[in-house]
Amino acid sequence: MLKMTKQRQQLLSFMQKQKAPLSAEMIYAKLPLGSMNLSTVYRIMDTFQQYHLVEKTFLDNTAYYKIASSEHKHYMVCLKCHKMIEMDCHFHGVADEDAERHHFKITGHDLTVYGYCENCQVQA
Repeated sequence: MLKMTKQRQQLLSFMQKQKAPLSAEMIYAKLPLGSMNLSTVYRIMDTFQQYHLVEKTFLDNTAYYKIASSEHKHYMVCLKCHKMIEMDCHFHGVADEDAERHHFKITGHDLTVYGYCENCQVQA
């Protein structure tokens, strides 16, 4: 059972209001000044991931966090404006077949698609 400290409650409440995944640095920048330091944000977010309260995904070697949901999602990321667009996961069936064939136990996966959003295509 995870003990909900004041800082953990503050971060969980903040994350529940977010629409898009955020890096620890982005979270820290949006918190009230002096409420916690960046290393505390990292520690708490990693603890939340261990307890399945948030999901962690990597984009360009940076970890992004979002509130965990029952629907597993992936992202399309614009190479120009860095807009992140959610997309459904269609990978499970394909991965399960390959894993079974190679006697491999899957514990998770991450997929990011890169390209240009509609606005950036028009600007080019």
